Amino acid sequence: MNDTKLDLYEVTLEPSGKQIQVKEGQTLLDGIIRNGLQVSYGCRHGNCALCKAKVLDGEYEIMDRVTDYSLLSFERDEGYVLLCSTVPESDLIVEIEEEESEGLEFHPVLDFEATIVNNERLTKDIHLIQVEMRQQNGIRYSSGQFFEFDIPEIEQTRAYSMANRYVEKQPLDFHVKRIENGAGSNYMCDLQPGATVTGSGPYGKMQLINREKDLIFIAGGSGMAPIKALVEELFNGQYQHQAWFFYGARTKDDLFLTEQWTRLEKDYPNFHFVPALSDQPNDEEWLGETGYIANVVEKYLSDVSQMDAYLCGPPILIETVTNTLYKGGLRRSNIFSDEF
Repeated sequence: MNDTKLDLYEVTLEPSGKQIQVKEGQTLLDGIIRNGLQVSYGCRHGNCALCKAKVLDGEYEIMDRVTDYSLLSFERDEGYVLLCSTVPESDLIVEIEEEESEGLEFHPVLDFEATIVNNERLTKDIHLIQVEMRQQNGIRYSSGQFFEFDIPEIEQTRAYSMANRYVEKQPLDFHVKRIENGAGSNYMCDLQPGATVTGSGPYGKMQLINREKDLIFIAGGSGMAPIKALVEELFNGQYQHQAWFFYGARTKDDLFLTEQWTRLEKDYPNFHFVPALSDQPNDEEWLGETGYIANVVEKYLSDVSQMDAYLCGPPILIETVTNTLYKGGLRRSNIFSDEF
């Protein structure tokens, strides 16, 4: 019998003075959001640096996963940390900026146990994995958010966005790309129906904010998942403006769910689906767009100044598309992204 009891550390958040308890080994970010407080964060794995904060007093450890790019050496010397990758080793005083995110729906983060009900390969490396939560009514989430799954072999977690909007008691869809030698993706893609998975969520702040304007959605690869959920959410209600979905893939073999998107175009004349291939062989028939998705976006929409944009994909896609949107007049506050 294991009687080991984890230490609890008291963390004081300035300037509000609020106090929370964080368990030994628990990250500051996890402790903060599980206590119902809203702070800025993104990837939760030490890459995006959105959760940067300053420790004013106390002992702590920054995880090795935080690179020198995400947290510069002089910032570390001055007490700056990334909340998602910092664990307390004593009571702490931390200076953070709490968010009042207008228009966002807040859902409590919960631990879950779930059953795999389907694992279907959509392309050579992307799987559709359907998960059924064992909680009676599932776990409430907003379209665009993600869950984290425990990966037993490495005792770490991996984040995957839901690919469908929340419907009570309906299985959750995830698009998982198998990465060569990727412990997390291989674990997920090898799961068979009936297997049990555990994790926590929901996380993330990429939610549908404003239906009263034209919208642009841009994704690449398995980044289609949260975009699909957002578009489902959008057309589940009244929407009178124009919505564009630009999807970047390398070849025709990397496209998936195209029939669903073209069917949505027929059902809703104000929805436009534009797939583009960046590496399609010249000897194969393809009548659609070619080239990098950022260039295709610019070709179709030169003025995006009055739109909101939702992006999901690898860093290079986010960077190039964001630059294109800036050129088209869109402000940073109107761009919502999920980088993986």
